[in-house]
Amino acid sequence: MDIQQKRLIGAKILGGITLILMLISQPRYEISIDIIGFTLIVLSGVGRIWSSAYIAGLKSKRVISYGPYSIMRNPLYFFSSLGFIGAGLTFGSTLITLLLVFTFAITHIPIILYEERRLLSIFGDEFRDYMERVPRFFPKLSLLNNPKEAKFYPKQFTKSVREATLIIFSYAIIKVIVWLHMADILPNII
Repeated sequence: MDIQQKRLIGAKILGGITLILMLISQPRYEISIDIIGFTLIVLSGVGRIWSSAYIAGLKSKRVISYGPYSIMRNPLYFFSSLGFIGAGLTFGSTLITLLLVFTFAITHIPIILYEERRLLSIFGDEFRDYMERVPRFFPKLSLLNNPKEAKFYPKQFTKSVREATLIIFSYAIIKVIVWLHMADILPNII
């Protein structure tokens, strides 16, 4: 079993636990926290679409160092992390938010490190130079470099857009769960 398969299994298990906790935990609603959560979820989806526009069809074929990849080495994972945090905030639970942050960390940090080692073995000094210039995870906006044009692979990009749309759709799913709790349809055990 490779690291990607382990990551997906771990994500499914921890995601399932999180969903069960959402179904039995009493959510708290605070408009300002909900707005922050919603904003993070939208930024997650839009950021993943932006990142995918630059890398779809080119992953592991060359070092992409422009667009979102000029300000951080892992923009897809960074924007995914915003979605995890946003989902927890949208539900209104510190426990759920912390569990989602833990889920992200345990399922994504090992893959980030693995991918960096793999890309170093493929691209050598070119990737090493990129690693020295560009931060791993947290963006450094002053490094932004957008080219006049870039290659575009619609088939791979369309798949990424579908995935990002599901992230944004998670807001509605969470709000339905919150409503079911408020209507006393779901139990409020925790």
